[in-house]
Amino acid sequence: MPHRLYRSVQALLLLALCIFFAGKLSSGQLTYYINARFIPLTIFGVVLLAILAQTLFSENRRSRRQEDAGDDVHVHEHKPAAANLWFMVVPLAIGLLIPARPLDSSAFSTKGFNTTGPLVSSDSTAQLFETASEDRNVLDWIKIFNYETDVSAYIGRQASVTGFVYRDDKLAENQFYLSRFVVSCCAADGFAIAMIVESSQAQTLEQDSWVLVKGPISSIVINERNAPVIQAESIQAIPVPEQPYLFP
Repeated sequence: MPHRLYRSVQALLLLALCIFFAGKLSSGQLTYYINARFIPLTIFGVVLLAILAQTLFSENRRSRRQEDAGDDVHVHEHKPAAANLWFMVVPLAIGLLIPARPLDSSAFSTKGFNTTGPLVSSDSTAQLFETASEDRNVLDWIKIFNYETDVSAYIGRQASVTGFVYRDDKLAENQFYLSRFVVSCCAADGFAIAMIVESSQAQTLEQDSWVLVKGPISSIVINERNAPVIQAESIQAIPVPEQPYLFP
């Protein structure tokens, strides 16, 4: 491939990647892939891609002017291999062809899920005890029940928790899992957590539908560990949140 054509295609691909990531940033879909704390780094990357693309466009314009002036600027340069461009084409094509959507119950078969104690440390649990009961999410409740040996103080407290529905054949007919994915770095390392919900509506809820569940907390022992259960007083269907993942 001629050197100038190669640089032009390379610049266009860099610009396309820049626009793609900028679009994901503006739509909020970038956090379907990565932890929100990496957003500033992504913004820096978008700016860098734009600068690289502009640099290549400027180089091509300068090369064209030199050729028009009679200088053979590429006489000693090797022609770059077009195959190198696939390193940019493939990720761009994957991003454009595969719709952006958060992880759901279809990932349970490969990733499994946790109901007792993910990512628990004294630092991460310290502020949980000061958080209002109804402001705690699925991860908060699971952390508390894993951290505390005596959970009697939390029995009967009102919870207001959102998540997607996951039904398991091992549960009773009036039970389902209220689930969320926890992402430390990116979706590849995401894993599911779940709280059992007891409700007469359990069999009417669609798999993967998002709901807001309110009701008092009770306890169950799973694998010799305490786990929270919501005795649902109300279940409200909600749209998928702008941020479907939880970040530890």
